[in-house]
Amino acid sequence: MKFLVQRDDLENELQFLQGIAEKKKTIPILSNILLSAEAAGLSLAATDLEVSLTTSCHATSVTQGSVSVSAKKLFEIVRSLPGGEIEMISDTGEWLEIRAGEVFFRLVGLPVSDFPEVPTNDFSGAVEIPHALFRELIRRTLFAVTKEDVRYSLNGVLLEIGAGKVRMVATDAHRLSLVEKDSAELGTQTEVRAIIPKKALAELRDLVDAEKMLFAQDEHHLYFQVAHRVLSTRVIEGQFPAYEKVVPQGNPAVVLFSVETMSAAIRRVSLLASERSRAVKFTFENGTATITSSNPEMGEARETIPVQYEGEQLNVSFNAQYVLDFLAVVAEGEVEFHLRDDSSQGLLVPKEAQDDLSYRYVIMPMRL
Repeated sequence: MKFLVQRDDLENELQFLQGIAEKKKTIPILSNILLSAEAAGLSLAATDLEVSLTTSCHATSVTQGSVSVSAKKLFEIVRSLPGGEIEMISDTGEWLEIRAGEVFFRLVGLPVSDFPEVPTNDFSGAVEIPHALFRELIRRTLFAVTKEDVRYSLNGVLLEIGAGKVRMVATDAHRLSLVEKDSAELGTQTEVRAIIPKKALAELRDLVDAEKMLFAQDEHHLYFQVAHRVLSTRVIEGQFPAYEKVVPQGNPAVVLFSVETMSAAIRRVSLLASERSRAVKFTFENGTATITSSNPEMGEARETIPVQYEGEQLNVSFNAQYVLDFLAVVAEGEVEFHLRDDSSQGLLVPKEAQDDLSYRYVIMPMRL
């Protein structure tokens, strides 16, 4: 195998593959990428057996062939080279020689036959989805995915397409983020209900923005094509919680507040919250919200801000970080906080819909 490629072009594609290649090196070949010099150019692939990414790069193939080398080391080497053309040669697949002017590297390879087969799809029956929409759905849900591995089905985001809507739902059993958009045309073309691993969604979110994305599925995998890159992911097996039953209906107390004002107050008060629970207490009275925290080892904090609320005094405690995560996504404007009492889940909803999205966030209260 021998090919010539521009350093900047290759570096750009290698950067996207870094997040896919396995970093723990439990199975050495999974820390590698597969380079294949073909008549049409250079193709590259990385996989961790759950999520895979294939991409391509303009290159001049002198002789065709493949080699598998460390994803991290190849990226570091290419990034260190001066700009211009790079020559890469691999006679047997055991080594990859890299030349750029007077610079020379010889990188050890692993047998190409050991590299796992990457799932493929011809996208013949693919659905076209606006890439910007999909990235926005990910942005509003991915943060709520559990960070623990105990409940496997919660280690991803539920994607539902159908009935005239596209919807994503994520939960860690303490909070739930749900976003959906009416899309009648999309809903009539395909029916989807699948749990997508958080790693796959994080990589999709970070791919270069494109106008459209093609989506396809088979029995065990989902496929996403963005420009010339194709990401495939295994579907998480298991039963996603019945999220419809978690979203409260008809909470009688409604508090309206400014995102910026509330976020700033929670950040200040939570400085003295317990590092373990991150709990802060909200006291809602006519026209005001008082936020307090208390930590026997550090002290206490309190701040009162104006809100729109009329009714009896209501005291309820929440994890400060959970509230801040939602407010960071909303970023601006006003939010309605729908509450019932100190032991029932609260519902946070932006007052004005953003990007024509219906966005709801459920959060469980805490006992202090």
